[in-house]
Amino acid sequence: MAAIEEQPVNRYQKIEEELRHRNAGWWDRIVKTIPELAALSNTPQSNQYHAEGDVAVHTRLAVEACTNDCEPDLLWAALLHDVGKPLMTKVDGDNITSHGHETAGAEIAEKILEQLEMPAKHRERIVWAVRHHTFHFSWNLTSPEDASRRQRRFIADPRFPLLLELLRVDSAASSGSSGKMKAYGLYRRLWEMVRNS
Repeated sequence: MAAIEEQPVNRYQKIEEELRHRNAGWWDRIVKTIPELAALSNTPQSNQYHAEGDVAVHTRLAVEACTNDCEPDLLWAALLHDVGKPLMTKVDGDNITSHGHETAGAEIAEKILEQLEMPAKHRERIVWAVRHHTFHFSWNLTSPEDASRRQRRFIADPRFPLLLELLRVDSAASSGSSGKMKAYGLYRRLWEMVRNS
């Protein structure tokens, strides 16, 4: 009987294993493999919204908020959602902003995932989630029933459940008064309404 050939494990799959199991030293090993992540350390964030620390601390907490059995794309979205902050962060006294980091981050994430030879269907979903992970700040909904047709179409996108889960882990990783967890609850209810309509 012929031996069963094992499929080679790709670089991105090795990183997924690191992200899923998070054994001692996991962050350092990932930064060594993806050097773009090194800039997250010492990139400051507003204490009002991110009392947990710099962007690297927040990112590690977001990855750690992912369940062990979550889909791989969520692990990647959590890892890369703020990768654009080092480029876009501006400090003016006590005021720290990172306007446009989601767009810059999507471009950086695309390059990283291409270099790791991730399949296009996964790469596209992850980059879409990174690009849109701050959507809730501009919508300002207070009730699911207030959503416009355009917003409902966005929620109906098949990629939205990934974005919703990214909002959850991003919220769990944010110490301060960001209101993200409240937003997660609202958009989860809206997603359930749209899905069931």
